[in-house]
Amino acid sequence: MMVPLTLELANVLAFTMREDDVREIMALRRDEYRHEFAEECAHCGGWCCLDEDGVPVAMGGVYECWPGVGNAWMVGTDDFARHGIEITRQSKKVLAALPHLHRIQAYSAAFHTVSHAWLERLGFQRGATLPKLGKGGEDFIVFEIVR
Repeated sequence: MMVPLTLELANVLAFTMREDDVREIMALRRDEYRHEFAEECAHCGGWCCLDEDGVPVAMGGVYECWPGVGNAWMVGTDDFARHGIEITRQSKKVLAALPHLHRIQAYSAAFHTVSHAWLERLGFQRGATLPKLGKGGEDFIVFEIVR
């Protein structure tokens, strides 16, 4: 079930997300404070997927970083795959509901190949590789939808 993202849900996910999601997110942050990451996610707005028991398994969203361009983001727990069909379906609806954006981009660490496959399923195309973008020298890839 998809629900609007709240600070409480964002905090749960910030501390239970997959290890590769942690590595990817923290590579682009000045700090390692997951509670601050949760606050930023909740502030940007988005949605959360809950399992049948009401436990958060993923959160994501798209925020407009400048006119016509949105940055997409998502993190999930190890249970993400069990809910992948619903998460993918809802994510496609979110992307389709943003016709005012002529570009939607997502930055993904080069090592996070599971994320790359999912972004491509959503319709993103692999764009530029950004060498050593992460604070530890991690390479990142820009995935993009251009309309």
